[in-house]
Amino acid sequence: MSRPAVSVVMPFAGDREGARRAQLALLQLELQDGDELILADNSGIAEPLPGVSVVRASGERSPAHARNVGAEQADCEPAAGLLDAYFAGVVAPDVGALAGEVVPATDAGDGLAARYGAARGFLSQEAHLAHPYLPRAVAANLIVRRAAFTQVGGFFEGIRAAEDTDFSWRLQRAGWRLELRAGARVEHRYRSTVGELRAQWRGYAAGRAWLARRYADFTPEPAVRRALRRIGRGRSVGPDRARATPSAPPPGRLERARYLALDGVLAVDELVGFALSNRTASTSASAGHGDARVVLVAGSFPAPGDPLVEFAQTLAGARVEAVARPAAPLADAIRSLEIDWREDDGAGARATALAALAGRHPIRSLRDLAGRAAGDPSLASLAPAVRRLERDRGARVHALGGEGQQRTARRLAALARRRPGESPSK
Repeated sequence: MSRPAVSVVMPFAGDREGARRAQLALLQLELQDGDELILADNSGIAEPLPGVSVVRASGERSPAHARNVGAEQADCEPAAGLLDAYFAGVVAPDVGALAGEVVPATDAGDGLAARYGAARGFLSQEAHLAHPYLPRAVAANLIVRRAAFTQVGGFFEGIRAAEDTDFSWRLQRAGWRLELRAGARVEHRYRSTVGELRAQWRGYAAGRAWLARRYADFTPEPAVRRALRRIGRGRSVGPDRARATPSAPPPGRLERARYLALDGVLAVDELVGFALSNRTASTSASAGHGDARVVLVAGSFPAPGDPLVEFAQTLAGARVEAVARPAAPLADAIRSLEIDWREDDGAGARATALAALAGRHPIRSLRDLAGRAAGDPSLASLAPAVRRLERDRGARVHALGGEGQQRTARRLAALARRRPGESPSK
Protein backbone atom coordinates (compact mmCIF):
# COMPACT_ATOMS: atom_id res chain seq x y z
CA MET A 1 0.00 0.00 0.00
CA SER A 2 1.08 3.59 -0.58
CA ARG A 3 2.22 5.69 2.34
CA PRO A 4 3.08 9.36 2.89
CA ALA A 5 6.62 10.69 2.71
CA VAL A 6 8.45 10.33 6.03
CA SER A 7 11.21 12.38 7.65
CA VAL A 8 13.25 10.04 9.86
CA VAL A 9 14.90 12.01 12.68
CA MET A 10 17.53 10.33 14.88
CA PRO A 11 18.86 12.39 17.83
CA PHE A 12 22.54 11.67 18.46
CA ALA A 13 25.12 12.42 21.15
CA GLY A 14 28.50 10.73 21.22
CA ASP A 15 31.80 10.53 19.35
CA ARG A 16 32.60 10.58 15.62
CA GLU A 17 32.60 6.81 15.27
CA GLY A 18 29.24 6.63 17.01
CA ALA A 19 27.87 9.28 14.63
CA ARG A 20 29.06 7.27 11.64
CA ARG A 21 27.41 4.09 12.98
CA ALA A 22 24.18 6.00 13.54
CA GLN A 23 24.17 7.27 9.96
CA LEU A 24 24.94 3.82 8.57
CA ALA A 25 21.99 2.47 10.56
CA LEU A 26 19.73 5.11 8.99
CA LEU A 27 20.98 4.19 5.53
CA GLN A 28 19.75 0.62 6.05
CA LEU A 29 16.15 1.84 5.83
CA GLU A 30 14.18 1.11 2.68
CA LEU A 31 13.04 4.50 1.40
CA GLN A 32 10.53 5.81 -1.09
CA ASP A 33 10.47 9.03 -3.08
CA GLY A 34 10.12 11.99 -0.74
CA ASP A 35 11.56 10.26 2.35
CA GLU A 36 14.51 11.90 4.09
CA LEU A 37 17.03 10.84 6.72
CA ILE A 38 18.11 13.39 9.34
CA LEU A 39 20.73 13.01 12.06
CA ALA A 40 20.16 15.68 14.72
CA ASP A 41 23.68 16.06 16.11
CA ASN A 42 23.58 17.00 19.79
CA SER A 43 27.40 16.82 20.04
CA GLY A 44 28.39 18.92 17.02
CA ILE A 45 30.92 16.41 15.68
CA ALA A 46 29.11 14.34 13.01
CA GLU A 47 30.60 14.31 9.52
CA PRO A 48 28.01 14.17 6.70
CA LEU A 49 27.47 10.97 4.74
CA PRO A 50 25.71 10.87 1.35
CA GLY A 51 22.02 10.27 1.88
CA VAL A 52 21.85 11.58 5.47
CA SER A 53 21.30 15.23 6.33
CA VAL A 54 23.18 16.31 9.46
CA VAL A 55 21.67 19.22 11.38
CA ARG A 56 23.42 20.78 14.34
CA ALA A 57 21.40 20.68 17.55
CA SER A 58 24.03 21.83 20.01
CA GLY A 59 22.01 24.64 21.60
CA GLU A 60 21.08 22.29 24.45
CA ARG A 61 22.28 18.83 25.39
CA SER A 62 18.97 16.99 25.44
CA PRO A 63 17.17 14.52 23.15
CA ALA A 64 14.10 16.77 23.11
CA HIS A 65 16.08 19.65 21.60
CA ALA A 66 17.70 17.34 19.06
CA ARG A 67 14.33 15.88 18.02
CA ASN A 68 12.76 19.31 17.62
CA VAL A 69 15.66 20.70 15.58
CA GLY A 70 15.64 17.59 13.40
CA ALA A 71 11.88 17.80 12.89
CA GLU A 72 12.15 21.43 11.84
CA GLN A 73 14.54 20.38 9.08
CA ALA A 74 12.20 17.95 7.86
CA ASP A 75 20.71 5.16 20.44
CA CYS A 76 18.43 2.75 18.12
CA GLU A 77 19.00 0.58 15.05
CA PRO A 78 16.00 0.35 12.68
CA ALA A 79 15.16 -2.63 10.52
CA ALA A 80 15.28 -2.05 6.77
CA GLY A 81 11.49 -2.33 6.36
CA LEU A 82 10.64 -0.14 9.36
CA LEU A 83 8.80 2.60 7.47
CA ASP A 84 6.65 0.23 5.44
CA ALA A 85 5.83 -1.72 8.61
CA TYR A 86 4.45 1.44 10.17
CA PHE A 87 2.00 1.81 7.29
CA ALA A 88 1.11 -1.86 6.88
CA GLY A 89 -2.38 -1.02 8.18
CA VAL A 90 -4.70 1.92 7.70
CA VAL A 91 -3.89 4.94 9.87
CA ALA A 92 -7.09 6.55 11.15
CA PRO A 93 -7.32 10.34 10.77
CA ASP A 94 -7.42 10.88 14.55
CA VAL A 95 -4.17 8.98 15.16
CA GLY A 96 -1.48 11.53 15.97
CA ALA A 97 1.40 9.10 16.51
CA LEU A 98 2.28 5.48 15.80
CA ALA A 99 4.43 3.70 18.36
CA GLY A 100 6.75 1.05 16.96
CA GLU A 101 8.00 -1.68 19.28
CA VAL A 102 11.41 -1.43 20.95
CA VAL A 103 13.26 -4.71 21.56
CA PRO A 104 16.71 -5.39 23.06
CA ALA A 105 19.57 -5.44 20.56
CA THR A 106 20.91 -8.91 19.83
CA ASP A 107 24.49 -7.65 20.34
CA ALA A 108 23.71 -5.49 23.38
CA GLY A 109 26.54 -6.99 25.43
CA ASP A 110 26.78 -9.47 28.28
CA GLY A 111 27.24 -7.10 31.23
CA LEU A 112 24.78 -7.19 34.12
CA ALA A 113 23.23 -3.81 33.26
CA ALA A 114 22.66 -4.77 29.62
CA ARG A 115 21.20 -8.16 30.56
CA TYR A 116 18.98 -6.56 33.19
CA GLY A 117 17.64 -3.94 30.76
CA ALA A 118 16.95 -6.58 28.12
CA ALA A 119 15.18 -8.87 30.61
CA ARG A 120 13.05 -6.11 32.09
CA GLY A 121 12.14 -4.66 28.68
CA PHE A 122 11.77 -1.15 30.10
CA LEU A 123 11.12 0.41 26.69
CA SER A 124 8.34 -1.96 25.64
CA GLN A 125 5.78 0.19 23.82
CA GLU A 126 3.02 -2.31 24.57
CA ALA A 127 3.63 -1.86 28.30
CA HIS A 128 3.86 1.93 28.06
CA LEU A 129 0.64 2.21 26.07
CA ALA A 130 -1.10 0.38 28.93
CA HIS A 131 -0.09 3.05 31.45
CA PRO A 132 -2.92 3.50 34.00
CA TYR A 133 -2.90 7.31 33.87
CA LEU A 134 -2.82 7.80 30.08
CA PRO A 135 -1.19 5.80 27.29
CA ARG A 136 2.33 6.94 26.61
CA ALA A 137 4.99 6.09 24.04
CA VAL A 138 8.77 6.22 24.17
CA ALA A 139 10.35 8.36 21.48
CA ALA A 140 12.96 5.69 20.70
CA ASN A 141 10.61 4.45 17.96
CA LEU A 142 7.78 6.85 17.25
CA ILE A 143 6.34 8.28 14.06
CA VAL A 144 4.30 11.46 14.50
CA ARG A 145 1.83 13.11 12.17
CA ARG A 146 3.23 16.50 11.19
CA ALA A 147 -0.03 18.32 11.99
CA ALA A 148 -0.13 16.80 15.47
CA PHE A 149 3.54 17.60 16.13
CA THR A 150 3.03 21.21 15.10
CA GLN A 151 -0.21 21.59 17.06
CA VAL A 152 1.41 20.72 20.40
CA GLY A 153 4.70 22.47 19.70
CA GLY A 154 6.93 19.41 19.64
CA PHE A 155 8.87 18.10 22.63
CA PHE A 156 9.55 20.30 25.64
CA GLU A 157 13.16 21.45 25.72
CA GLY A 158 15.20 22.26 28.80
CA ILE A 159 14.37 18.99 30.59
CA ARG A 160 16.40 15.82 30.83
CA ALA A 161 13.74 13.11 31.15
CA ALA A 162 10.03 12.29 30.64
CA GLU A 163 9.75 14.58 27.62
CA ASP A 164 8.31 11.75 25.53
CA THR A 165 5.69 10.85 28.16
CA ASP A 166 4.67 14.48 28.43
CA PHE A 167 4.53 14.76 24.63
CA SER A 168 2.27 11.69 24.48
CA TRP A 169 -0.09 13.11 27.10
CA ARG A 170 -0.27 16.55 25.52
CA LEU A 171 -0.95 14.94 22.17
CA GLN A 172 -3.92 13.04 23.59
CA ARG A 173 -5.25 16.05 25.45
CA ALA A 174 -5.21 17.88 22.13
CA GLY A 175 -7.58 15.24 20.72
CA TRP A 176 -5.17 12.80 19.04
CA ARG A 177 -4.74 9.07 19.68
CA LEU A 178 -1.66 6.87 20.01
CA GLU A 179 -1.61 3.52 18.26
CA LEU A 180 0.77 0.57 18.49
CA ARG A 181 2.55 -0.83 15.45
CA ALA A 182 4.12 -3.95 16.94
CA GLY A 183 5.60 -5.01 13.60
CA ALA A 184 7.59 -1.79 13.22
CA ARG A 185 10.52 -2.75 15.44
CA VAL A 186 13.87 -1.24 16.31
CA GLU A 187 16.63 -2.74 18.41
CA HIS A 188 17.77 -0.77 21.44
CA ARG A 189 21.01 -1.01 23.39
CA TYR A 190 20.50 -0.59 27.11
CA ARG A 191 23.14 0.93 29.39
CA SER A 192 26.27 -1.21 29.51
CA THR A 193 27.39 -0.54 33.11
CA VAL A 194 25.54 -0.47 36.41
CA GLY A 195 26.85 3.05 37.07
CA GLU A 196 25.36 4.32 33.82
CA LEU A 197 22.10 2.54 34.54
CA ARG A 198 21.86 4.04 38.03
CA ALA A 199 22.49 7.57 36.70
CA GLN A 200 19.84 7.02 34.03
CA TRP A 201 17.41 5.75 36.69
CA ARG A 202 17.85 8.86 38.81
CA GLY A 203 17.11 10.94 35.73
CA TYR A 204 13.99 8.91 34.98
CA ALA A 205 12.81 9.46 38.56
CA ALA A 206 13.40 13.20 38.29
CA GLY A 207 11.28 13.12 35.15
CA ARG A 208 8.42 11.28 36.87
CA ALA A 209 8.48 13.75 39.77
CA TRP A 210 8.35 16.56 37.20
CA LEU A 211 5.30 14.94 35.58
CA ALA A 212 3.61 14.89 38.99
CA ARG A 213 4.17 18.65 39.28
CA ARG A 214 2.79 19.26 35.78
CA TYR A 215 -0.20 16.93 36.07
CA ALA A 216 -1.91 17.45 39.41
CA ASP A 217 -3.90 14.19 39.19
CA PHE A 218 -0.87 12.02 38.36
CA THR A 219 1.05 10.22 41.12
CA PRO A 220 4.08 8.14 40.09
CA GLU A 221 4.31 4.68 41.57
CA PRO A 222 7.43 4.43 43.77
CA ALA A 223 10.14 2.06 42.60
CA VAL A 224 10.19 0.49 46.06
CA ARG A 225 6.64 -0.75 45.53
CA ARG A 226 7.48 -2.12 42.10
CA ALA A 227 10.58 -3.85 43.48
CA LEU A 228 8.58 -5.42 46.30
CA ARG A 229 6.02 -6.62 43.79
CA ARG A 230 8.75 -8.30 41.74
CA ILE A 231 10.21 -9.91 44.85
CA GLY A 232 6.73 -11.17 45.77
CA ARG A 233 6.30 -12.66 42.32
CA GLY A 234 9.72 -14.29 42.61
CA ARG A 235 10.53 -13.93 38.93
CA SER A 236 12.40 -11.41 36.85
CA VAL A 237 10.17 -10.87 33.86
CA GLY A 238 6.50 -9.99 34.08
CA PRO A 239 4.10 -11.04 31.33
CA ASP A 240 4.15 -7.62 29.69
CA ARG A 241 7.96 -7.60 29.59
CA ALA A 242 8.20 -11.13 28.27
CA ARG A 243 6.38 -10.18 25.10
CA ALA A 244 9.14 -7.66 24.32
CA THR A 245 11.84 -10.37 24.44
CA PRO A 246 10.25 -13.56 23.10
CA SER A 247 13.52 -15.22 22.13
CA ALA A 248 15.35 -14.61 25.41
CA PRO A 249 15.95 -17.74 27.51
CA PRO A 250 14.57 -17.58 31.04
CA PRO A 251 17.19 -16.45 33.57
CA GLY A 252 18.50 -18.90 36.12
CA ARG A 253 18.13 -18.64 39.88
CA LEU A 254 21.42 -16.76 40.37
CA GLU A 255 20.59 -14.32 37.58
CA ARG A 256 17.16 -13.67 39.06
CA ALA A 257 18.82 -12.92 42.39
CA ARG A 258 21.14 -10.43 40.69
CA TYR A 259 18.18 -8.73 39.01
CA LEU A 260 16.27 -8.49 42.29
CA ALA A 261 19.33 -7.02 44.02
CA LEU A 262 19.62 -4.46 41.23
CA ASP A 263 15.88 -3.75 41.64
CA GLY A 264 16.62 -2.77 45.23
CA VAL A 265 19.57 -0.55 44.29
CA LEU A 266 17.53 1.21 41.62
CA ALA A 267 14.63 1.66 44.05
CA VAL A 268 16.96 3.67 46.28
CA ASP A 269 18.27 5.61 43.26
CA GLU A 270 14.69 6.43 42.32
CA LEU A 271 13.99 7.84 45.78
CA VAL A 272 17.03 10.07 45.30
CA GLY A 273 15.92 10.99 41.79
CA PHE A 274 12.47 12.05 42.94
CA ALA A 275 14.13 14.93 44.80
CA LEU A 276 16.27 16.10 41.84
CA SER A 277 15.60 18.85 39.37
CA ASN A 278 14.54 17.80 35.87
CA ARG A 279 16.55 20.54 34.20
CA THR A 280 19.27 19.63 31.74
CA ALA A 281 22.84 20.28 32.84
CA SER A 282 23.10 23.32 30.55
CA THR A 283 19.92 24.98 31.83
CA SER A 284 20.80 24.23 35.46
CA ALA A 285 24.20 25.85 35.02
CA SER A 286 22.78 28.99 33.42
CA ALA A 287 19.76 29.48 35.69
CA GLY A 288 19.93 32.87 37.35
CA HIS A 289 23.61 33.35 36.49
CA GLY A 290 23.61 37.01 37.47
CA ASP A 291 23.52 39.10 34.28
CA ALA A 292 19.76 39.68 33.89
CA ARG A 293 18.68 43.30 34.03
CA VAL A 294 14.97 42.59 34.38
CA VAL A 295 13.16 39.53 35.73
CA LEU A 296 9.65 39.01 34.37
CA VAL A 297 7.28 36.94 36.52
CA ALA A 298 4.86 34.94 34.36
CA GLY A 299 2.34 32.13 34.61
CA SER A 300 2.11 29.58 31.80
CA PHE A 301 4.73 30.84 29.35
CA PRO A 302 5.37 31.23 26.40
CA ALA A 303 1.93 30.53 24.91
CA PRO A 304 0.95 31.06 21.25
CA GLY A 305 -0.95 34.29 20.68
CA ASP A 306 0.22 35.88 23.93
CA PRO A 307 1.35 39.47 23.14
CA LEU A 308 3.48 39.46 26.30
CA VAL A 309 5.81 36.95 24.64
CA GLU A 310 6.74 39.46 21.96
CA PHE A 311 7.06 42.15 24.62
CA ALA A 312 9.51 40.02 26.59
CA GLN A 313 11.57 39.42 23.44
CA THR A 314 12.01 43.16 22.94
CA LEU A 315 13.61 43.66 26.36
CA ALA A 316 17.39 43.48 26.51
CA GLY A 317 18.77 41.42 29.38
CA ALA A 318 15.42 39.91 30.32
CA ARG A 319 14.96 36.67 32.24
CA VAL A 320 11.54 35.08 32.77
CA GLU A 321 10.45 33.30 35.97
CA ALA A 322 7.42 31.28 34.86
CA VAL A 323 5.19 28.80 36.64
CA ALA A 324 5.04 26.18 33.88
CA ARG A 325 5.19 25.54 30.16
CA PRO A 326 1.92 25.82 28.25
CA ALA A 327 0.40 22.83 26.46
CA ALA A 328 1.74 24.13 23.13
CA PRO A 329 4.81 26.33 23.74
CA LEU A 330 6.52 28.60 21.24
CA ALA A 331 9.87 26.98 20.45
CA ASP A 332 11.43 30.16 19.03
CA ALA A 333 10.59 32.09 22.21
CA ILE A 334 12.03 29.33 24.40
CA ARG A 335 15.30 29.47 22.47
CA SER A 336 15.52 33.27 22.29
CA LEU A 337 14.61 34.02 25.92
CA GLU A 338 16.19 32.94 29.19
CA ILE A 339 13.32 31.20 30.99
CA ASP A 340 13.26 29.37 34.31
CA TRP A 341 10.12 27.31 35.01
CA ARG A 342 9.30 26.66 38.64
CA GLU A 343 7.83 23.28 37.68
CA ASP A 344 11.42 22.14 36.96
CA ASP A 345 12.61 22.72 40.54
CA GLY A 346 12.87 19.39 42.33
CA ALA A 347 11.96 18.73 45.95
CA GLY A 348 15.63 18.77 46.94
CA ALA A 349 16.25 22.18 45.37
CA ARG A 350 13.12 23.55 47.02
CA ALA A 351 14.01 22.21 50.45
CA THR A 352 17.61 23.46 50.24
CA ALA A 353 16.56 26.92 49.03
CA LEU A 354 13.82 27.17 51.66
CA ALA A 355 16.21 26.26 54.47
CA ALA A 356 18.74 28.82 53.22
CA LEU A 357 16.08 31.50 52.88
CA ALA A 358 14.59 30.88 56.32
CA GLY A 359 18.05 30.78 57.90
CA ARG A 360 19.23 34.03 56.34
CA HIS A 361 15.96 35.95 56.40
CA PRO A 362 13.60 34.50 59.03
CA ILE A 363 11.55 37.69 59.41
CA ARG A 364 10.95 38.01 55.66
CA SER A 365 9.99 34.34 55.50
CA LEU A 366 7.50 34.66 58.38
CA ARG A 367 5.96 37.76 56.81
CA ASP A 368 5.52 35.89 53.54
CA LEU A 369 3.90 32.92 55.27
CA ALA A 370 1.53 35.21 57.15
CA GLY A 371 0.56 37.23 54.09
CA ARG A 372 0.19 34.47 51.49
CA ALA A 373 -3.28 34.41 49.95
CA ALA A 374 -5.19 31.16 49.50
CA GLY A 375 -4.26 29.48 46.23
CA ASP A 376 -0.96 31.33 45.88
CA PRO A 377 2.28 29.30 45.49
CA SER A 378 3.93 28.07 48.67
CA LEU A 379 7.07 29.64 50.07
CA ALA A 380 8.93 26.40 49.34
CA SER A 381 8.00 26.54 45.65
CA LEU A 382 9.18 30.17 45.45
CA ALA A 383 12.44 29.68 47.38
CA PRO A 384 14.55 28.54 44.35
CA ALA A 385 13.21 31.52 42.37
CA VAL A 386 14.27 33.82 45.21
CA ARG A 387 17.76 32.30 45.06
CA ARG A 388 17.94 32.90 41.31
CA LEU A 389 16.72 36.47 41.76
CA GLU A 390 19.39 37.14 44.37
CA ARG A 391 22.02 36.13 41.81
CA ASP A 392 20.64 38.69 39.37
CA ARG A 393 21.76 41.52 41.61
CA GLY A 394 21.04 44.34 39.20
CA ALA A 395 17.68 43.11 37.98
CA ARG A 396 14.30 44.79 38.35
CA VAL A 397 11.22 42.64 39.00
CA HIS A 398 8.11 43.03 36.84
CA ALA A 399 4.90 41.02 36.61
CA LEU A 400 4.07 39.64 33.19
CA GLY A 401 0.37 38.96 33.49
CA GLY A 402 -2.62 39.42 35.78
CA GLU A 403 -3.19 39.75 39.49
CA GLY A 404 -1.80 36.32 40.36
CA GLN A 405 1.53 37.09 38.70
CA GLN A 406 1.55 40.54 40.28
CA ARG A 407 1.17 39.06 43.76
CA THR A 408 3.95 36.56 43.05
CA ALA A 409 6.21 39.33 41.74
CA ARG A 410 5.63 41.36 44.90
CA ARG A 411 6.42 38.35 47.08
CA LEU A 412 9.62 37.55 45.19
CA ALA A 413 10.70 41.18 45.35
CA ALA A 414 10.04 41.36 49.10
CA LEU A 415 11.85 38.09 49.82
CA ALA A 416 14.88 39.19 47.77
CA ARG A 417 14.69 42.72 49.20
CA ARG A 418 13.65 44.37 45.98
CA ARG A 419 10.87 46.65 45.02
CA PRO A 420 8.79 45.63 42.01
CA GLY A 421 10.11 47.48 38.99
CA GLU A 422 13.13 48.88 40.82
CA SER A 423 16.79 47.99 41.32
CA PRO A 424 17.81 46.29 44.55
CA SER A 425 18.19 48.49 47.63
CA LYS A 426 21.66 49.16 48.92
